[in-house]
Amino acid sequence: ATWVGGWVDYSKKYGLGYTLNDGRYGVFFNDATKILLAHDQDAFHYIERNKAPDGSKFDVPQQGRISNHGPELNKKVTLLDHFRNYLDENKGDREPPVAPSGGGGGVFF
Repeated sequence: ATWVGGWVDYSKKYGLGYTLNDGRYGVFFNDATKILLAHDQDAFHYIERNKAPDGSKFDVPQQGRISNHGPELNKKVTLLDHFRNYLDENKGDREPPVAPSGGGGGVFF
């Protein structure tokens, strides 16, 4: 199972950054886009939220690399890096993650 091991809330300005117990990092941005960094710390999944003509919303997934991505993702990749650095620098300030027990005791992916 995978769960959130730590997070930082900058939702008043950017969004919510988090680290998973398996070492990956991600951000849920205020514009409902999401980015998740892979284990190799270079590849990422980026998910953009779009709206159909009928008003329904749908996700458009993309893949990229920190080392080689389009200029339209510069800000998101830079913010991901800032969140990752903050979470790494402050991981000693929180309790070590503990596997959630059954019955809805955590956030799973």
